[in-house]
Amino acid sequence: MQPLYVSIMMSLYLIYMFLFFKTTINFDSITFRPRINFDEGSYFFHSNDNTYGLKICPFGQQAIFLLIFILIIRHFIKIPENLIKISLLITFIISLINLNAVVYLLPIWVYELFIKKT
Repeated sequence: MQPLYVSIMMSLYLIYMFLFFKTTINFDSITFRPRINFDEGSYFFHSNDNTYGLKICPFGQQAIFLLIFILIIRHFIKIPENLIKISLLITFIISLINLNAVVYLLPIWVYELFIKKT
């Protein structure tokens, strides 16, 4: 298992990217996949244009704290590696709604699945 400070750094990265990072790049607008459009007041609404701002919906901004909780709590409570991988798979499936979330989560997935020494 990696040191606690690695999980803290990943958690701080996720908090910044999902709650504070503003950009004009919208990865949903440069792909050819069908878009899922939600009404502006919706819990799942994120802007689909290239205006400057947050590209993560309120659901993503709150749901990311579940992943952060798992990343931190595994240092204090033994969580089977399979459950951590299942949580990473769930984050991948849910983040497909918004490709910006996929891009923001890529470093976490790469580290957890390929780089981390268990």
